[in-house]
Amino acid sequence: MKCFLSLALVASVGLASATSLTLKMVADDFFEAYISTSDAVQGTQFAAQVNTWQAGTVTGTVALTPGMTNYLHIRARDVFGAPSMIVGEASLSDAGFAFGNLTQNLLTNTTDWQVSLSGFGSGYVTPTLIGFNGGGPWGTQSGISLNAARIWSNQTAGEHYFTTAIRVVPEPASLLAFALGGLLVLRRKSK
Repeated sequence: MKCFLSLALVASVGLASATSLTLKMVADDFFEAYISTSDAVQGTQFAAQVNTWQAGTVTGTVALTPGMTNYLHIRARDVFGAPSMIVGEASLSDAGFAFGNLTQNLLTNTTDWQVSLSGFGSGYVTPTLIGFNGGGPWGTQSGISLNAARIWSNQTAGEHYFTTAIRVVPEPASLLAFALGGLLVLRRKSK
């Protein structure tokens, strides 16, 4: 029993520290970044590009809500017409969460991101690949990997809603405590 309580204490200490998300992004023309615990809810804004892409990369950091899936939402707007894009990278401060690619680092791409023209939580489609950072009329966006894809949709003008999920990664200590708890229950039942 003491072993089980020690493992539970170790697991709860791991939950006490908050994971933070850092985003570096540029859009043609503007964007706001939000974090939410619901894919259908815009969430809390933590970064915004208020000048056009020529002003450079925008960086923002936010704490994730512990113990549940978080959603990184990007509301991007093309105001001045084609061409249009977002390009960026996101990173997590620890291994308590992971992106869809099962790592703590995510570049804009057409696999792990979805885009909607109607809002968050509905009408998602796969984004269109426009090119990569360093190419096209935008040149290289500083602080963003050259492997980051410039993505958008087939429709150029208007608002676009991009999303990607950030899921909880169970801690090994938590899994071990859960397994030991199950073994204790089985042991008591067998007596």
